[in-house]
Amino acid sequence: MNRIGIVMKRDYREIRRMAAYRIMLIIAGAITLAAAIGISIALSRQPWLGAPEARPMLELFIGLVLYFLPLGILLAFIWTFASLPVTREKVNGNIEALMATPLSPQVLWLGKSFAVFLPAYIISVVASVVVVLVVNLSAILPNTGGFVLPVPTLVLGFVVNPLLFLTLLLFMVLFSLVNNPDIALAPSFILGFGLMMGMPVGLGLGTFDVASWSFTLWYLLGTAVLLVVTLSFTRLLTRQNIVLSSKGG
Repeated sequence: MNRIGIVMKRDYREIRRMAAYRIMLIIAGAITLAAAIGISIALSRQPWLGAPEARPMLELFIGLVLYFLPLGILLAFIWTFASLPVTREKVNGNIEALMATPLSPQVLWLGKSFAVFLPAYIISVVASVVVVLVVNLSAILPNTGGFVLPVPTLVLGFVVNPLLFLTLLLFMVLFSLVNNPDIALAPSFILGFGLMMGMPVGLGLGTFDVASWSFTLWYLLGTAVLLVVTLSFTRLLTRQNIVLSSKGG
């Protein structure tokens, strides 16, 4: 764990120096502010807001925030930073030097993955909490007398969805290390765009409900399948494969 932390801190320092990281923070802050204010104003103007029958609709709104806001932030970080540090180290030869140290390929893999995931996860949690609290305090609580915090959606937004994207990130970093980093981006684009387009369609057709336990459990099952697939490829994580990939082999 110590060595994973060393790699993670080193990579995070490199990421933090990038202009893209600062731009990400600004965009995440702007989206959070816009979502908190926009949703609060829109809900406050609805005449049905205080009706007991409005509870399912309010749970849907909160569910959409807790699903799509973390999804957007996590995807943005993964698409921007998952392969870039590995590509740089392959170009400048640092990856070969790292393989000559006592650091194992597995330590390098996990450290680089968590260097991208942890800041993205923290930012997504903070953004989601801010939006949900503002919407509840400014619009829902004054009109209904209580908070709307559907537990299945909280578990989905703060645990299951991040686990899916951590698994996707692990898959991408693994293939960036042992193969061409550009190839590793393809699965993330397929999954990311699939979720962004498929979720609204499914919601519109009434195929699933993001605020239900059944959806959360099915989502968790899909995450587990992806994790098993990713772990099955860890046999490729060898010093030889990483060094050969840096030479274009």
